[in-house]
Amino acid sequence: MLNPKRILVTKFRAMGDTILLTAALKELHRQFPQAQIHAAVTEPWVWLLEGFPGVTKLWPVTWHNDRTARTKAATRLAFQLRKESYDVVCGFHSSPAAAMVALSTGAKTRAIHFHSFKAKNMYSTVQIPGKGTMKPVVERDLDTIRGLGIEVPEGVMPEIFLKDEERSLAREEMKAWGLGRPVLGLALGASRSTKIWPLHRFAEVAQKWVNEMKGSVLVISGPGEEKLNEEFFRSIPNHPELRSAIQVMPSCNVRVLAARISQLNVLVGNDSGPRHLATALHVPTVTVFGPEHPLEWHPYPEDKHPRLFMEPLPCRSNQEPGSPPWCGIQECIVEAHQCMTKISSDQVFEQVSRVYQEYGKNLGI
Repeated sequence: MLNPKRILVTKFRAMGDTILLTAALKELHRQFPQAQIHAAVTEPWVWLLEGFPGVTKLWPVTWHNDRTARTKAATRLAFQLRKESYDVVCGFHSSPAAAMVALSTGAKTRAIHFHSFKAKNMYSTVQIPGKGTMKPVVERDLDTIRGLGIEVPEGVMPEIFLKDEERSLAREEMKAWGLGRPVLGLALGASRSTKIWPLHRFAEVAQKWVNEMKGSVLVISGPGEEKLNEEFFRSIPNHPELRSAIQVMPSCNVRVLAARISQLNVLVGNDSGPRHLATALHVPTVTVFGPEHPLEWHPYPEDKHPRLFMEPLPCRSNQEPGSPPWCGIQECIVEAHQCMTKISSDQVFEQVSRVYQEYGKNLGI
């Protein structure tokens, strides 16, 4: 039976992937409470794991798109990690370069789970269950630690841990910005434009929230998404009271972002990192899916975290056999982005109102 003193986990991907990893981290700590857990995760998302139970060291990693740069960086990282003498390494959502890093640590026990549900799990010393079956990413991550013999209970969900002072500071910021309760968060961005719900629909939801709930709205957008804000506000009537109730969140680091999201009553967004962050902070969410099927990226209970998705649409046709419908285009012209445009603001607001009444009323107070 395994009794590791030091465990390394690796995941060199985006914000949402890092947040989903936390479900497996919780279970690793529960199974091996005496072990030190180190996490090598992409910068800047690695700081979301600060203060996580059982995680004693964070390794911020820059994972380059250029293959040569990525190989050099992976080699440097592997050299550093080998000095730590890990007993177990878990590679989540892996790739050839990430698997090589895990192998190079010298750990005798390696659970390495490749991103593709068909690809071979290179350099893994354990058999990982569920390979070849399309499932939510959080379950693929949990399969990685199931390969170590860990029995995972049903319903394990991601979670992010904040300090009381981080939440308190965010609460004071909300007051300083003039955001009255209840506060709706709008996460406008996504990894590509075809995953973004029309911004005038976001504006319609914002207006309904202010008018019907007598609350305020915090618009969340990241670096380089200023044009999204501009287009959003072009759809907001120029009424002083309405405008004053809708504020754009200032830029910040990922810990401050988490603290601010923790103060929301509900978050509405596309399939993107902020809505994963909200769910991990126990804030109810409403997610609009378009070109990609929710199966992999929406593992959450739909009573508290409903998602809207138009199906079936024959234009989703880029998937591999055995995968759910998927579309990978960067710009939708022929089909007029109907996967998103057919989802109305009334449909979204209906869900927003429901989850607020059932789950969000007493948050952030």
